[in-house]
Amino acid sequence: MLVASYLAVKRLKRRRVDFTLFIRHSTSFFLSGAILSRIVFFLGNPDTYFPGFDLRTLKNFFTLWDQGFSFWGFLIGFAFMMAYHIKKAKEPFWKWMDALSVPLLVAIMIGFIGTFLGGYAYGTPTDLPWGIQYESFNVKYTVPIHPTQIYSILYIGLLLWAKSKFKKRGTFFETDGNPSLFFACFYFLGAFLLEFLRGDDTLLLLGIRLPIILFGAAFLASSYAFIRRLKQTKTPDNGPV
Repeated sequence: MLVASYLAVKRLKRRRVDFTLFIRHSTSFFLSGAILSRIVFFLGNPDTYFPGFDLRTLKNFFTLWDQGFSFWGFLIGFAFMMAYHIKKAKEPFWKWMDALSVPLLVAIMIGFIGTFLGGYAYGTPTDLPWGIQYESFNVKYTVPIHPTQIYSILYIGLLLWAKSKFKKRGTFFETDGNPSLFFACFYFLGAFLLEFLRGDDTLLLLGIRLPIILFGAAFLASSYAFIRRLKQTKTPDNGPV
């Protein structure tokens, strides 16, 4: 988050928005993110925290030293609080999103380095030569597994590279909001597909991993908005970009 914050301030300066809003309200951004991060992790691990509901269950919520925090919970809490302050200050929403999209992806990449080293968000068993083997109680497999964390890092790097290449070939990314929608659409697509290689336990809905449903829904929503933007953007000769 420190790296992402540094990149965000630099990019917000370039886009000529009131980047001091980010600094003034940074405490509320981080607090809302941290609280929701804990709530999501707490509710998402019923076997750990809810073997039986009593006063100890509520006490466990405040045992922050167990390192039980959800990255996506933090991101959602952070984003909602930021959107609230942006709207309240009547700042250009899409300019902010475009400025923050790259720092966010960089933060996600660094987060996946952490999950790789810690043995979280791991994959299913594989016979491929790049399969990795953990000796950690966090991982339930003792055989080589897909390094899904590394797949995610490489995919995000590919997204960042693709955007920089496409930006030189048209005017699509000059419109506020288009870079954000591009990143959202293709990131959610990649996250949706990679979930089928994940081997760690998570909540199930009708026998399906809940992240598959959530990422699939996010991809459909963002791709709809992205395709609409593509149709609205025209080149000087009235052809589609």
